[in-house]
Amino acid sequence: MVKQVAHGQDMPASQTSVAQREDRWWSSLFELLEHRAHTSPGRSFYVRDGRGVQEFRTLSQLLASSHRVAFALKERGVGPGDPVLVAQPTSFDFLSTFFGIQALGAIPIPLNWPGKGDVFKGISKLARWRRIAIRYGARVLICGDLGSRADQGWRGIWPPHPLEVVTDTARLLEGVPSRVEVEPHRASFDDVAYIQSTSGTTGPPRGVKLTHRGIYTNVEAIRKRIDARDDDVLVSWLPPDNIMGLVGVVFFSLHCQVRPVLMHPEQFLAHPEDWFWAISDHRATLSLAPNFAFNYCVRRCNESDLEGLDLSSWRIAMNGSEPVRAQHMQAFARRFHRYGFGDHVLMPVYGLSEATSGVTFHPRKCPIRVDGINRRDLEWEGKANPLPPEGAECPYERMHVVSVGKPLDGMEIRIVDDQAAPLADRVLGEIAIRGPNLMSGYVESTIRVGEPLPTEISDGWLLTGDLGYLSDGDLFFISRASEKITLEGGRVIFPEEVEFFVDAVDGVRSGSTAVFSTAPASESGNSESGEEESSLVVAFEVQAGTDSEELIQTITSLLKLHLDLDPQLLIDLPARSVPKTPTGKVRRHHCRRLLQKNNLGRRGPQFLDFSQLEKNARDLGDTLQAGGASIVHRLKQLVTTDDNQP
Repeated sequence: MVKQVAHGQDMPASQTSVAQREDRWWSSLFELLEHRAHTSPGRSFYVRDGRGVQEFRTLSQLLASSHRVAFALKERGVGPGDPVLVAQPTSFDFLSTFFGIQALGAIPIPLNWPGKGDVFKGISKLARWRRIAIRYGARVLICGDLGSRADQGWRGIWPPHPLEVVTDTARLLEGVPSRVEVEPHRASFDDVAYIQSTSGTTGPPRGVKLTHRGIYTNVEAIRKRIDARDDDVLVSWLPPDNIMGLVGVVFFSLHCQVRPVLMHPEQFLAHPEDWFWAISDHRATLSLAPNFAFNYCVRRCNESDLEGLDLSSWRIAMNGSEPVRAQHMQAFARRFHRYGFGDHVLMPVYGLSEATSGVTFHPRKCPIRVDGINRRDLEWEGKANPLPPEGAECPYERMHVVSVGKPLDGMEIRIVDDQAAPLADRVLGEIAIRGPNLMSGYVESTIRVGEPLPTEISDGWLLTGDLGYLSDGDLFFISRASEKITLEGGRVIFPEEVEFFVDAVDGVRSGSTAVFSTAPASESGNSESGEEESSLVVAFEVQAGTDSEELIQTITSLLKLHLDLDPQLLIDLPARSVPKTPTGKVRRHHCRRLLQKNNLGRRGPQFLDFSQLEKNARDLGDTLQAGGASIVHRLKQLVTTDDNQP
């Protein structure tokens, strides 16, 4: 039986029984914020800056500011069902804007924030956002100070389009009373709550329509699996446009009444130790990150920056969003054990935007399950055969795969072949999922013709586009189907395996290796078809002062010894040449496109630091005007060449 709880009439979370908390008591995200603000007005969100200083806003303050945003947008004609683009950094403004849009029954579409101090990158983003607005049919864009500058002096880069609001939240709220309430739109449980853009690692981002029902179901299932408590503290540096950052942190924190502490992703990438200091200072119990981040911290954190650190409060460290590496997790646990990082804290998970967030979670307080299998059998036959007790006969045959756990409550999972027929245990195939938290569909205008997509098959099953196998009910996630590489004779290579070995070489910048083929997976053939085979490319960034020739020789020898692999092309690159998502994941498909255009490794305008230009120019609009039409023309060329946008 579903129980509807009236605002202000339920018991405090600390006194509510588990059975009561399992009943559904909210039907929309704005109703969730309202309820929490009325019953726990003192609960707060924290945002931490690069100096370790944090600000907080209570839930009642967030609710009040959300009403002001809703009032301002309603005055501009925004109503139920209208798409509204939100491009803001991790901030209270983002939270107020998102829930203000929700209050009207409009549909927020979070977009990636370009970061500070890079003027040309900001201009590029503005023009891309305009193209996105056309795709979604959005009339309103709310962003940071980039919007204000666009209004004042950057209009030359905007081709005609009826965007009514291009501004930041402060300007949007000019003239709005400090206390104002808007009668909220009461959404249906099955209405689209917001549109999530996919990460763009395997192709241009797509718009995924997520419902209130799917979000509720997912965060509740996660709460049960990790046994979330109302005294938990969750630290996250994931951006709010990321599915893990929004569903897995913001909505999860509101639903479970944990205290969230938010950081900026660029702060983590520049100083990864700040992640740990936030956990230590706030005595945080929960945190989450993609797999690369754990290895990044092992490689980049200096002991001098960790003196006095205490991670003993950390009880669950969720690792997901990409294949999980046993070696990285073991190295992380060893490195930070001396700072109080406990046993069995790491929790591998698997999820994707199309499933709202989480699909499978490793059980808490349990050792990680690592499956030793024969790599040769997996690559040539698609079978995950266990290694014998005496181990592998040679290094190439040895491969270790981490279990990402069993399905969350309500979710089902199976492995299927090319015809969507179920496969037996330990046979590699595509991961198919079914459950109440699946997306309601894609925004059609964000799908490119011929683009491979997760596909719905009979009885509600969704093909994810991910490869893996099952063993004793556990899922082992290997790679993405669109990124596998088929070599001569039919051998299948998984990029993550090659990148792992290259990243381990001294002189290679950690997390900055991209392995891909010279042709997309959909165009690569196999020996039976008689089509042309893919060629293997290994591109890697080189640390300053490293001999590239010697590095290439080392990598070549290592790949031959451990993977029996001879890449056709090894490319050494300068720092910051490999394109990545905002959370630091390598975009292999984009690397291929850059190579095809002979642009991989070229440090074009998108890599230059124009912060000095920003400091010297009082008004960027005057600078553009002084430079004449040629500058505007060049900017238009720059911002229309990146095809990693819907």
